[in-house]
Amino acid sequence: MLTWEEQGDEFLVMGLRMKEGISPARFMSISGRGISEAQIAALKGYGFVETLPNGNIRVTEKGFPVLDAVVADLAA
Repeated sequence: MLTWEEQGDEFLVMGLRMKEGISPARFMSISGRGISEAQIAALKGYGFVETLPNGNIRVTEKGFPVLDAVVADLAA
């Protein structure tokens, strides 16, 4: 059985690959921890993630090759 933290990491890995992205609120409810707005802004600055109109976050084409690093940054 996965811990809450591991479940949150799995949610990030799987959800960020989808065109719908992930809901930061859903991540919080699964893992019990939030995603840093500063970290999101930094990753946006590199062009690795984008925020959708509904507030979800997803990885861009530029971010896919470094998805593991993006997940690690968001999960930190």
